[in-house]
Amino acid sequence: MRLDQAARRMRFFDDVPDFQVLLHAGAALADGRVVIGYLADGEIRGGCELLLRDPQQHAAEAAFSVEAEFRRRGIGGRLMAAMIAEAHRLGLRRIEMSCLKSNLPMQALAARFTSDLRQDGETTLAVLANDAALPG
Repeated sequence: MRLDQAARRMRFFDDVPDFQVLLHAGAALADGRVVIGYLADGEIRGGCELLLRDPQQHAAEAAFSVEAEFRRRGIGGRLMAAMIAEAHRLGLRRIEMSCLKSNLPMQALAARFTSDLRQDGETTLAVLANDAALPG
């Protein structure tokens, strides 16, 4: 709920009202996806979701958000590393992350973990696959 409108647009690809953020958060905690949070001062200040997309292909989709005042502190990288470790533990072989083409910080974060970034219109898809994404 503390994400500003610009961060909501980057995370949800649109301007979303408070009730939609609340519905999304409730679903994320109830539908079996993995949710990893970054805590500071007893509050969740950043998070990553890992949603199983294709069990036969061992594929999942990941999404990230970090509050504005907590960005540029390495939190995204720590969330990414924790998400990759959990994906490995779950036996996932492919992780996809979509972001707006204008979301350069997310693209830079993804590029630290994969060279497979694909532009498609107004979105960028980052693909972490096989050994490139999953250690061990």
